[in-house]
Amino acid sequence: MIFTAVCLASLVGLLEYEGYLNLIDDSKSTDDSSVPLNNTSDEMHPLGMECLDHEGLAMHFHPYLTILIDGVEYSIPGNTGINTDVCQDAMHMTHTHDDTGKIHVESKNIEDVPLEVFFDVWGKHFDETGIMEYRDGTIEMTVDGQISTDYQNHILADGQNIVISYTSN
Repeated sequence: MIFTAVCLASLVGLLEYEGYLNLIDDSKSTDDSSVPLNNTSDEMHPLGMECLDHEGLAMHFHPYLTILIDGVEYSIPGNTGINTDVCQDAMHMTHTHDDTGKIHVESKNIEDVPLEVFFDVWGKHFDETGIMEYRDGTIEMTVDGQISTDYQNHILADGQNIVISYTSN
């Protein structure tokens, strides 16, 4: 009977540890890894919902984005914003074709497109608190060599060179 009780207690402990049971109040835990990170891309910017058919485009330009994480360049994947769940067999108004950091911005209307649209389409977080899952350090953004604090609200334009640098603490 003692053996059965020990086995049962061990099973309950294992199920608690693996998250199948929640018998112990973990809400006061000081481990920040259990708290989900805020993600700016959780809610898509309305312009990120626009899909292209390449008929009658009123604007088409190319800013360039470089992301540095602790001094190492982070590659922006090619075909970001192409053939997604939102734009199946099509492209979002912000997208890439290769991994060079060249962003294509296209629309049937001439309008201001904030950098947030690209990050939302990519499904990555970006604002003054950090970039992607990198949040505990400092972030700096330059546009054509000039510091900008517009972050996700920065309006994209042709030929811009945008550099986002994240440095861990």
